[in-house]
Amino acid sequence: MGRIVLPAIVAVALMSALCRAEQPEGKTTEPRFNVGYTVLEFTGRTADGERIVTTAVWYPTDAPARPHVYGGPTRGAVALDAPLARGGPWPLLVFSHGYGGGGIASVFFTEALAAQGWIVAAPDHNDRHSAVRIRKGQQEFDRAGFLAHAREISGYGPEDRGAVLYRVEELQLVLDRMLSSEKFVDAIDPRRVAAGGHSLGGFTALGLCGAVPGRRDARVRAVLVFSSGAAGYLYRPDELARVRIPALVFLGEAEKQDKRGDETMAAIAEKVFSSLRGPRQLLEVKGATHFAFNNCFSDTETARRLSGTEAQFETIRRRSIAFLQKAVAGVDSADAPGAAPDPGLVREERAPGEK
Repeated sequence: MGRIVLPAIVAVALMSALCRAEQPEGKTTEPRFNVGYTVLEFTGRTADGERIVTTAVWYPTDAPARPHVYGGPTRGAVALDAPLARGGPWPLLVFSHGYGGGGIASVFFTEALAAQGWIVAAPDHNDRHSAVRIRKGQQEFDRAGFLAHAREISGYGPEDRGAVLYRVEELQLVLDRMLSSEKFVDAIDPRRVAAGGHSLGGFTALGLCGAVPGRRDARVRAVLVFSSGAAGYLYRPDELARVRIPALVFLGEAEKQDKRGDETMAAIAEKVFSSLRGPRQLLEVKGATHFAFNNCFSDTETARRLSGTEAQFETIRRRSIAFLQKAVAGVDSADAPGAAPDPGLVREERAPGEK
């Protein structure tokens, strides 16, 4: 076991707190809708007892959007609690943040996907330590305790993952409740559902897609994985092989040699990519670290050194939206990969699905 976690990659919560504050500009995926935003509380029973799962939800609306502060310097443009746009039903993405983060951790992507005609639901998981929460933004937390628990999790193997399966149950709860909620029950197309996540959230999303025996939700049609070491060390290759839906796996160029135990992030990404059995892509984002997949809730010199660039955010967003539009919504995007190399990537691999 004995997995080594380097301080720069130990967890998403620190990434959320220590990354660039500005929203990306120069979007290549032009918005089709204004974005509505609401926060819902879902209550349900998991193996650990009754849980309340606070969930951020973005969705298309015809109402005018106004500037919105999610927390600290992270801002967007949304219509709070607005009615849904005419023209649904819409596809749904349920998205899981990394350990210690929150549902607003990847606003640069979740808000933009809603502007393309998607409903996006991202919960605050009930992690032991949380640096970022939907309703509060960045919050005070036990940093030393957080780092110790993050190191403990990074030492887990497949036989230990029961300690974090609450996340898969919570993401399942959010999916079920979204499909039956008063506001969204008629607005979501249950035939067009995707799951995604970053870091430990990638493990969470893959669990909903069949990697955890008995957990496969047949409504999920595609999976999006942002830089997830946990997807490699918490699942065996034969378990990942149960995931037979389209998948998009991201890796940061600058994190390739970072270690999770005795494996590099590059080796783990290749393991996940080669083990999955649906049509799949592996994209390596130019210059990106593990931190390039989250928004920011503080702005310091350290944050500026560690953060992703606007160009990296744009590459992640553009390729993620193109993948989901094609794999789930059945729409060819203007940003779909073409014959020319993608300037935001240093490597791109593809594999067909098994029949």
